[in-house]
Amino acid sequence: MKTNIAIATAGLLLSGTLLTGCRSDEKEKPRQKRPRREVAVQQAVPVTRRSPASEESRQTLAPVIQLPGEFRPYQEVNLYPKANGFITKVLVDRGSVVRKGQVLLVLEAPEIEEQLVAARSGYLQAKAVLATSQDHYRRLLVSSKVPGSVAPFDLETARAKVTADSAAAVGANANYQALQKLKGYQVLRAPFNGVITERNVHPGALVGPGSKQEQPMLVLQDQYRLRLLVDIPETYSMRVREGSSIVFTVNAVPGREFRGRVSRRSGSMNQQFRSETVEIDVPNPSRQFKPGMFAEIILRSDEVPVPVGPEPTVVD
Repeated sequence: MKTNIAIATAGLLLSGTLLTGCRSDEKEKPRQKRPRREVAVQQAVPVTRRSPASEESRQTLAPVIQLPGEFRPYQEVNLYPKANGFITKVLVDRGSVVRKGQVLLVLEAPEIEEQLVAARSGYLQAKAVLATSQDHYRRLLVSSKVPGSVAPFDLETARAKVTADSAAAVGANANYQALQKLKGYQVLRAPFNGVITERNVHPGALVGPGSKQEQPMLVLQDQYRLRLLVDIPETYSMRVREGSSIVFTVNAVPGREFRGRVSRRSGSMNQQFRSETVEIDVPNPSRQFKPGMFAEIILRSDEVPVPVGPEPTVVD
C-alpha cells in the first residue's frame, strides 16, 4: 500500500516539473524572437550622413572682412638711352613734375653728326643722278618718235638706268632718315605726364645700349591716377565684379574712408595663396596718395549663404 502511494506521489511531482518547464519555455521563446525582429527593422531603415564639405558650404560668410592692398602707379617707365653718347644736360631731378613731350636730358655724339652729314650728301648726289637719268630718258623717248633716230636698245638702256638710279636714291634717303632718327634719340623726352622718382646719371657720363647699364637713367611714374592692388580670397572672389563699389582706408590717412570701383580682374587664382588679384583705379589729382602706400579694403557681405548644389547622401 505504501509502495503505491510513493509511486503516485512521484508521478505527480514529475508531471508538475514538466508543466513548469513547458511554461518557462513558452515564456522564453518570445524573448528570443523580439530582438531579431528589431534588428531586422533597424537594418531596413537607411542612414543618411552629411559630408563635412556640405556642412561648411552652408555656413554664412563673415559680414565684414579687411584685406591689405597696395598703391601702384598707373604708368611707370624706366628710361634707357637708345644711342651711344655723352650726357651734356640733365634738365630734371628726383621729384620733378614733367609734362608729356618735355625734354628731360640731352646727349652728344659727334660721330653721329658726321655720319648724318655724309648721308645727306649721298642722298643729294643720288637725287642729282636720278634727275639726269630721267631727263636723258625723256629726250630719247621724244626722239624715238622719229623712225630710225634712236635705237630701241638705247631707249631700253636709258629706262633701266632711271630705275637703278631711282632705287639708289631711295636707299640713300632711307640711310639719311635713319641717321636723323638716331640723332633724335639724343634728346630724351617724357612719354607721359608724371613725376621723376629716380635719377641715376649726371652730365659727362657715357651712356648707350652698348654700355650695359644696370640702372635706368631716369624713372618716370604717373601718380595722378593710381592702381590699388588687392588679393581677394577664393571664398569672396565670386562676389566681386568689375564695377563693384569698394570701400578702403589708407594707413597714412587715419579716420577716413574712401570709395572706388573695381576696374579689372586678373581672371585666375594664385596657386599659392588661393586668391584673385583685382585692381581699383583711384584718381589722385592732388597726389595725396603715393605709390607704395598700404591700404585696407573693406568688403561687406550679406548673410545669404553661398549657393551650392544638393548635398550628397550616403546610404548604409
